[in-house]
Amino acid sequence: MTPYVGRSSFALLQARLYVSRQLVLYACAAAAFAALLAPSGTAIPLFLCGALGIVAALEQTPGRHEHLDRCEQSAPLFGRQLARAKALVPCTASVAAVIAYTVVASVRELHAAGIVGLVAAVAAIATTLVALSASLRSGWPRALYIIGACATSVVAYALSAYAAYGVYAEMIFCVAAAFIALRQYGETLARYDPV
Repeated sequence: MTPYVGRSSFALLQARLYVSRQLVLYACAAAAFAALLAPSGTAIPLFLCGALGIVAALEQTPGRHEHLDRCEQSAPLFGRQLARAKALVPCTASVAAVIAYTVVASVRELHAAGIVGLVAAVAAIATTLVALSASLRSGWPRALYIIGACATSVVAYALSAYAAYGVYAEMIFCVAAAFIALRQYGETLARYDPV
């Protein structure tokens, strides 16, 4: 990646985060509030932060912020580079929510808050990236991607809670799902790339 492309990606991330700052703030507040009330365990942070990631991913739907869409189309980025830059925004929102949850949970002195945060962060990123493809579609394909994102959270929880070597199995599954989802999102954006 050339320095110019890196600066373009960072500028895109900064602009999108600025536009979505209220969403990120509300996601962090919801996660912190849930940490005050929730019992210990991975279920609440994993599903809550995954759902917040889905909302943040759907916020990236073209047409919601038309001025940013026009700027991104004129940026010196290929479809795959644009996909990586746009994927950072909802992933940042979901990870910020996980961090807010983990900080409040550790203040409450819940046991293993760090490992719970790690499990929730990996699952939230995978769920968010699967849901990101729904932002480019409408109708039943959009619904299928949202269902797929929810299924990613369910499988991640099942692996972390019930599988042998659960945390490792959950991380391997989430990394594979995130890689495939980001690759697919990049291929979809590359179709609109004139080069």
